[in-house]
Amino acid sequence: MKNTIVVGAQWGDEGKGKLVDVLAEQSDLVVRFNGGGNAGHTVMHAGETYKFHYMPSGMLHNKLCILGTGVVINPKDLLEEIDSFTSSGHTPRLKISARAHVIFPHHQLIDAKEGGKIGTTGRGIGPAYSQKASRINLRILDIIADDAQSRIKDALRDVKDILIYEEIFTEDEYQKYCNSVSVEYAAYGKKFKPFITDTEDLVRIAGKVEETVLFEGAQGTLLDLNYGTYPFVTSSSTLAAAAFVGGGAIPGVPIRILGITKAYTTRVGEGPFPTELSGDAAINLREAGHEYGATTGRPRRVGHLDLFALRYAIRISGIQELAMTKIDTLALVDGIKVCTAYKIAGKEIDYFPADAPTLAQVEPVYTDVPAIAELTKAEWETLKGKSKDDLPESISSYIKFIEDFVEIPITILSHGPERNETIVF
Repeated sequence: MKNTIVVGAQWGDEGKGKLVDVLAEQSDLVVRFNGGGNAGHTVMHAGETYKFHYMPSGMLHNKLCILGTGVVINPKDLLEEIDSFTSSGHTPRLKISARAHVIFPHHQLIDAKEGGKIGTTGRGIGPAYSQKASRINLRILDIIADDAQSRIKDALRDVKDILIYEEIFTEDEYQKYCNSVSVEYAAYGKKFKPFITDTEDLVRIAGKVEETVLFEGAQGTLLDLNYGTYPFVTSSSTLAAAAFVGGGAIPGVPIRILGITKAYTTRVGEGPFPTELSGDAAINLREAGHEYGATTGRPRRVGHLDLFALRYAIRISGIQELAMTKIDTLALVDGIKVCTAYKIAGKEIDYFPADAPTLAQVEPVYTDVPAIAELTKAEWETLKGKSKDDLPESISSYIKFIEDFVEIPITILSHGPERNETIVF
């Protein structure tokens, strides 16, 4: 199997965790290359549910898993996740880039105050990336250093004016915060030391010995900081290209880019959503698909499959193949449609709007789709190893319609949350 980059092809929550878990079985390394603890992946296996916020989903296969340079890490949360995973009877094979940036409590406090404007998770992701870009944040290598406490205090001096101006702390509160956080995070650093290494070198060596590397992205392409529905986006690059910058993927090494899409569309947080449903139709689809955020528990906004947006995501991320999840959910709802064009002021447009207010004015043009056949688990099981032509007509025609529109193949079909509820074509 080629090295593979897995990215979300919508606004996130496409089911990447399950697909990474499936693909990890055939991989030697699994590398997370962007995002932070806002990226909740839910994986079901053997009747157990695992929710990963930092650790790559390949953990369940006992693969070597890496948190790359492009990830921002809350040490407290990650250590709790490691402890929880260990207490469930697993031994995490985890390595963390020394160059990954640290999320501090003040990042979360800033996020709680400002992030509500665009519907962030409040995990401090955006402020951490912002201070990384301003060159005033610390990396993991700083909190594991022998002089970690002094490095942390120096860094907090650099953000003192921000914290007091934003009314996060008074002067007295700031001093207490500096003292407590420098001790707390230096202690985290000591616990982290066994996990820290040059992760880019691990990826390079894997390439030399022809091991297979699976690069796992967080969020979705339409949340990309540069090419997504700005400003209603995340704070990192979510494109496949980010695997080279944040995960150590090596240009020139053959690689497969797999995009994950639901059979419909969902979105969490604020921002334009052309195919969004409301009322009973939204409730029915949300409940049928159990559409609630893995990180926050927030109900996801739901809508018809937006092929116009999906084609845009495929083009800007260089996606070569699609995996489609939750095809089984569509069998539980009525009135299925797909969006095949955008209109603004009554005229079709041939571009995906870069401007959020313009995207909010879009009128979706729909094509009706026949009801999807509802299959039992046993019926789905009989389709393993078969071709797309062997699927029920309603499902195979739905897949073909999508493939023809976006001009790339659907090579994986997920029909349930369990690892074995997956068909590879």
